[in-house]
Amino acid sequence: MKPYDGGAWVGVDRIDDEAALRAAYDKSGKRVMHLQAAVNPFDLFVRCVGVGPQVRIVKYDPGAPLHNRYTMDPDPVSAEERALLEDMTLTINTFFGWDFNSCEALRKEGEFYPIDFANACPDAQVTSLHYHFPWLIKAILRWSIFCAVTRRPMHRNVDWAPYYEVRSRDLPYRERLAAYAAIARERLDRDRFEEFCAQHLPHLDAVADDFFGTPTARDAVRQKVAALFPDHEIEDFTELFFKRIDHWRKTEGIASAKG
Repeated sequence: MKPYDGGAWVGVDRIDDEAALRAAYDKSGKRVMHLQAAVNPFDLFVRCVGVGPQVRIVKYDPGAPLHNRYTMDPDPVSAEERALLEDMTLTINTFFGWDFNSCEALRKEGEFYPIDFANACPDAQVTSLHYHFPWLIKAILRWSIFCAVTRRPMHRNVDWAPYYEVRSRDLPYRERLAAYAAIARERLDRDRFEEFCAQHLPHLDAVADDFFGTPTARDAVRQKVAALFPDHEIEDFTELFFKRIDHWRKTEGIASAKG
């Protein structure tokens, strides 16, 4: 059970029996709640963050403290699963008209089920994302610069007709999802975006890699930590998050590319 308009796992309860259902309902007070069937058991929880046509797939641990929920597993899914999750995320985002959103999905018996996919202002704090934070900053920079320089028009109204036309063909699920995703990538100007980045932003990776190793970057992390954590934890958590960013630089940054 969860609030229909909630976020950050506030007011979310797992319901195992009638007594738990009644208790969660009574606790919800005046909030309008959703009762959602659980995907149980599952063997993988992922959160897929989409920025324009770019997608980052992160293994997520909802039972961990907030600063450890985004794990640092660099490759939690197979290539085939990655393609499916990217198609799923971009389809959801463009169907609702979002170019920044996160989609959570659970894997059960080899199949992914989207469970929470309306997060059009997803968690983007360095204290949550840490290792993945540089990827997000680069993705937002690429997409924002592309949209600004090319004067890409903002679509103010949703258009669901092309998706419904695909649905009417009664295709197998994976083919249908791929067809949805083709619409999504066209709407997000994926090919033009990639060409733009290759031509005008080939240096961004190196610039970002350098920046995230500077005292300025560390100070930015500290300021965020200081805004959220008690005084006696500020230095420890600043060091923790900055070390995770440095780990990203060594495993995914310029240094890793050089071997």
